[in-house]
Order: sequence, then structure tokens, then C-alpha cells
Amino acid sequence: MSDFDPPTREYTRPQMTRGVDPQRMNWLWQLILQSTDLDPADVRKALNAMGVAATEKRMKSWQVGDRDEDYFPLTIAELERNLRAVVAWKKVRSDAASSEAASAASDDSSDQA
Repeated sequence: MSDFDPPTREYTRPQMTRGVDPQRMNWLWQLILQSTDLDPADVRKALNAMGVAATEKRMKSWQVGDRDEDYFPLTIAELERNLRAVVAWKKVRSDAASSEAASAASDDSSDQA
């Protein structure tokens, strides 16, 4: 099936398998980390870059189960802030890398002249 073939059946939403408490979104944060290449250390750097004093202890508290003594609930607002911080941090890094590449290319062309 190519990307352009119509699906064999219409999209349906999956059943809700759990109650969702917007004050306890750690399970979703853990799922995001498990399903992406997102490194908690990078999340901490991104949060620190935007002025959020995220500590290693806090980062770990979001990644343990709710029965763990180090558990600290992550709210939906914190989850959104974390993801937006990572997006902004990655953009800054990408822009900086592009600038460095352009500068290096400019230096190479002026050296050849």
C-alpha cells in the first residue's frame, strides 16, 4: 500500500482504556520518551534554556511509576510546556547549525578566491 492508496476502512477512534487525570500525566510522558528519541537530559537542557529550573530529581520523578517513592505528578500543562521547550530548543540548535554551515561554506569559498 502506497502513501496515496485509500485506506481499506474508515478511521475510528480507539476506546479509552483508562481514566485520564490532567494532573497526573506521567504515563503519557513516559510513553512519549519511549516512542521517540527524546532524551530526558535534552528535555532538561531545553527547560533550563527557557528559564525553568528543572532538576535531575524532578526529571526522574516524572519517569517512575506512581507507587514509587520518588514519583511526582506531571500535569498536562507541564507536559505541554516540556514539549514546547524541546521544540524551541531543537529549532535554536538547528538554526545555529545552519548558520555554522553557511559560515563554513562562506569561509571555504573565500579561501579559494
